[in-house]
Amino acid sequence: MPVQSNVIFADLAKKRFQYVSDLSIYTETLVDGRLLVAGFQDNGITIYELSDLLDKPSFDLIIDGESLYFGWEFADFVSMEDDIGNVHGTLTLTNTIKPIALKITTSCCGFGFFKRAIEITNLSEEATIGLTSMTPMKGCIWNITDNLADNLRDASVSPYSVGRFKDLYWSHEGNFDWQDIPVNTGVFFQSTFGMSGHSSPFFVLRNNMNGGYFVCQMGWSANWKTAFFADYFNDGRLPMKVNLNFEIMPVTPAPARLIAPGETLHAPVVHFGMSHADLDTAIQGLHAHLRKSVLRKVGDGLQPVIYNQSGYMQPGYKQPKMSEEGLKREADIAAALGAELLMVDAGWYGENGQEGTDWGNTTGDWYPADGLPNDLFPVFDYARSIGLKVGLWVEVETAGSKSKLAEAHPDWFLHKYGSKFDRVLDLAKPQVRAFVESEIIRLVETYKLDMFRLDYNSSSNDGGFNVEDGRHENTHWKHVEAIYDIFERVGKRFPNLQLENCASGGGRTDVGIVSRFTTTWVSDWFKMPRTVRILNGMSMALPPEYVNRSTGIESAYAGNLDTQMHVIIMGHPTLFGITPSLEQANPAIMDTTRKYIEIYKSFIRTFHRTAKVYHHTPVIPGADGSGWAALEYVSEDRKKAVVAVFRLMNTEDNVYTLKFRGLNKKVSYRVVVEPEGTEFSLQGYALSRDGLEIRMDTALTSQLIMLTETD
Repeated sequence: MPVQSNVIFADLAKKRFQYVSDLSIYTETLVDGRLLVAGFQDNGITIYELSDLLDKPSFDLIIDGESLYFGWEFADFVSMEDDIGNVHGTLTLTNTIKPIALKITTSCCGFGFFKRAIEITNLSEEATIGLTSMTPMKGCIWNITDNLADNLRDASVSPYSVGRFKDLYWSHEGNFDWQDIPVNTGVFFQSTFGMSGHSSPFFVLRNNMNGGYFVCQMGWSANWKTAFFADYFNDGRLPMKVNLNFEIMPVTPAPARLIAPGETLHAPVVHFGMSHADLDTAIQGLHAHLRKSVLRKVGDGLQPVIYNQSGYMQPGYKQPKMSEEGLKREADIAAALGAELLMVDAGWYGENGQEGTDWGNTTGDWYPADGLPNDLFPVFDYARSIGLKVGLWVEVETAGSKSKLAEAHPDWFLHKYGSKFDRVLDLAKPQVRAFVESEIIRLVETYKLDMFRLDYNSSSNDGGFNVEDGRHENTHWKHVEAIYDIFERVGKRFPNLQLENCASGGGRTDVGIVSRFTTTWVSDWFKMPRTVRILNGMSMALPPEYVNRSTGIESAYAGNLDTQMHVIIMGHPTLFGITPSLEQANPAIMDTTRKYIEIYKSFIRTFHRTAKVYHHTPVIPGADGSGWAALEYVSEDRKKAVVAVFRLMNTEDNVYTLKFRGLNKKVSYRVVVEPEGTEFSLQGYALSRDGLEIRMDTALTSQLIMLTETD
């Protein structure tokens, strides 16, 4: 790993602060009571002070309806280096208008990336204040004036574009695309379901004139908004200019949060970075930053292959009810396929009746259903006896209408507009928060779980409201605080516990919640070809080892089996419903599945967590995915690599030329191509310059190419 250059230069006399992360420099200055964005550089060259921008605040804070982006006085600035080499600068400001103090910590994290965290403290000894809204990061990323008339070509060229996930709905996660930002026209994106998904507060800005990329994402698991404005000035006299302004913020009805006297509130953390190389380098910098400084891992960090019990025992599909015998049968299948962890999914709890199909209405009663008279202990003991770890699905933030919990505590639910909001528990209430945490701990300890899967299948939209100090405080902010705090404590209490994040698939994929977990369901749509696009897009916002992809009954009806397996082993693989039983198993399916699970464990997983990701096809068009898709992962030392090339729908020809991007051009590689099993050797230079001709004559097929450096 190259040496990281993380430095802070603070001129306390001028109140000017420069944060350096490798070749990226972020500069701020406190002028006339405003903390301003003075400039961003992506080439390591420090700007002159006289070149500072002096009109773009770096944040906005509205308290009780009054904007406080101004009126700030300097109180303190301290810096420190942590044990992983990140350098943190904390600027303390006090406000002259309201009794508010801010601690603004900007961390230089290497790889061209920074982390921004803001603490808001109510200094009043008596009065509660209301947070109307908070924009933790905003500013001007680029400011172009040189030869603008010629380069802009009479506004026929959009100077800037934004890359984002353009779909907001379930099953369409990860649909990355570019959108031009027209001059003097605002563009914004947001979520509305009460969660961060099924999109994500993640974007990539591209400078179409001078080049360069700016990557940003926010850790916030409720509604959010990103906005962009290309400010184009031309009055025929002064020099023309075109600036790109951006902001990222949580969106919550006001008051979003009441802050008691002396209380400190944490704003959503923002991660941002720059690169003037290419999109791959920008995304690799993000992944390296997240892996080093943000994301949680357990033990050696290697992700276990999961076998999910649902499939041929899936509640709601009139399959056989959950039983001890059936779960042991699923464990046998998991072991036979080379899986490492048996996940017991929805339907194991509550009074589910003889068919075990009412899983959604009995959440909250986290005790075994009548089909499991001996509890889950015999199942988990059996799974462990055949070499499997065990996990359990729990939707702990909800209580179904038929649950005993709902009957006993109707006041524990979200309330809005004068009525109860079904299923969603109100974690803004201390007693509910305490119950949820105690249930998680009880279940982990009772069953000695190796993995706890958190699901969340409800959309609270704009949240609920609780009356506090005569005001209707929205619940979103406190709910997010609660779930973050709970899993921070759970992770520390059980340091070897794998934590899996799911929210109706990809409902919560922001780095705020993902950082508390070890793997994430980025979507629960697994059908071809859209599953490829989901993997392709979501492996931009998150490193691929955190991106759960699955295959099994129903999801695998389209596309050949090799292709289904190629998708999941490029992410974090989960299997389900491969066969009803070992006695009924198709030998060809079992052999193929076992082969690719072994490839994942013995080859891909050995460098997955540190791999550089190259998106050969960052944009995959079409309703479900058209054309070709190619993903390349290369080990940090460039001795290993794997590429999956997928032929999706509506391709114009049968050939795709794959030119490798991350190889060492000076060495030779042994190349293995699956499913055909071909093996040969080629120079890295030839693989990069000339590439390989990938030929497939039918849709929804793929090839997996594995490379290992030879002596």
